[in-house]
Amino acid sequence: MNEFVLPIRVDIHDVDYNGVCRASSLLRYVQSAAQAQLNAGGMSYDNLRAMNRAFIISRMRMEFDAPVYPYEALEAITFPCESRGYSFLRCYQLNRGGVCIGRAVSIWALIDTEKRSLVRVGDFPLGLPLLPPLDLTVSHIRMPAELSEVGTYTVSYADTDQNRHMNNTRYADMYATFLPMDGVRIRSISISYLTEAPMGETLRVYRAMKDGVYYLRTVRADGKTNTEAEIVLEKI
Repeated sequence: MNEFVLPIRVDIHDVDYNGVCRASSLLRYVQSAAQAQLNAGGMSYDNLRAMNRAFIISRMRMEFDAPVYPYEALEAITFPCESRGYSFLRCYQLNRGGVCIGRAVSIWALIDTEKRSLVRVGDFPLGLPLLPPLDLTVSHIRMPAELSEVGTYTVSYADTDQNRHMNNTRYADMYATFLPMDGVRIRSISISYLTEAPMGETLRVYRAMKDGVYYLRTVRADGKTNTEAEIVLEKI
């Protein structure tokens, strides 16, 4: 196996008022591992930008089998998988004491920032070991027909990355703002990233619940859908 492993120590600032690690922090851990692997392979953010290339996340799904607490030692594991077309597939795993407690899969697009066009997988070999994907699927979310508007959310400095857009890991925190989080944690989360949300954008947030699953949609001021999400909560 040629997985990339990044040791993690859960920081006290990564937990919420329930005393468990936020889903956004767990997402950040595994994506930090992915970026570290890309950096080691000569594909840092700055190197990609010099090549007029940028990875943009399209969809992701993550399942958390157990709560994570402050100061625990984890291993964030990641690897790219065989991909085709314009979709780059990457898988992740979180281990605690050698036991898997979280798994994730994501789909990324590679953008030619100069031509503003997609780059095919075959035209950009990663030069990294490709492993079989996890038995975890990331599919289009089937949203309920009716959702209710539950509020607005303005993208601030704290939400943004170097592109001045809301970072993909921060969406989990935004969704949690509109969920009953007392005494519960996010057990699983799926997100479809449809359009970017720049700093200062005010998003309208819509929500529905069906069969124990929460569905959320965020909409930009121009009427374009920003994201859609499917979230399952679990009592701690």
